[in-house]
Amino acid sequence: MGWTRPGRSAVLGLTAAAMGIERSEEDAHRDLQTTLHYAVRIDSPGVPLIDYHTAQTPRQRRGQSFRTRKDELSADILNTVLSSREWRADTYFTVALWARQGCLVDLDGMARAMRHPQFALYVGRKSAPLGLPLNPAIVEADTFLHALDGRVPSELESSILRRIQSSDSRLRVVASDLDAPGIPENFRRERRRDAVSSRSRWQFHDRDEAVFSWNRGGS
Repeated sequence: MGWTRPGRSAVLGLTAAAMGIERSEEDAHRDLQTTLHYAVRIDSPGVPLIDYHTAQTPRQRRGQSFRTRKDELSADILNTVLSSREWRADTYFTVALWARQGCLVDLDGMARAMRHPQFALYVGRKSAPLGLPLNPAIVEADTFLHALDGRVPSELESSILRRIQSSDSRLRVVASDLDAPGIPENFRRERRRDAVSSRSRWQFHDRDEAVFSWNRGGS
């Protein structure tokens, strides 16, 4: 089932695409992974949307294994299977990215790239482009929670939010890096497999994050 919030790897992948970083540039992806803190506020979790499509798989033979997807597609006999993916429609998230302590990050450059991305931005598949362009803002705040509160939606975003968000416009669920400073005490720990090991090989490993409710404009 689709998550109700984007993973850390998805947000950093969008950031890398906006900056023109290709998947083969492992060092650049590693820099984003290690120098940035991440947090996301769920303003609208959206509704599930199931997408059916076909995929080719090699014929299973005893003692035969495939290391990569390229190896699978090079097999002499391919079968076609029906698979499904669950996406979410009418979602809206506010994300905070900020430099880890001791790290130098060009936030202004990242914001410029998000306004004028080098690559097309999409969610999961190329057939799922973003419904709205990214609208980054540099916010100075004591904590990332206050930075999330301080980010003001555009007029278009506000009109869309009024139609898709829940009746409670203040209480929101927030997820962040487990080691991010400023996390409230009453959080729960959740594990996700969304930390990038290798972007070019599409490999990820587990990470823990803090999840909690936050009253906008409060504490």
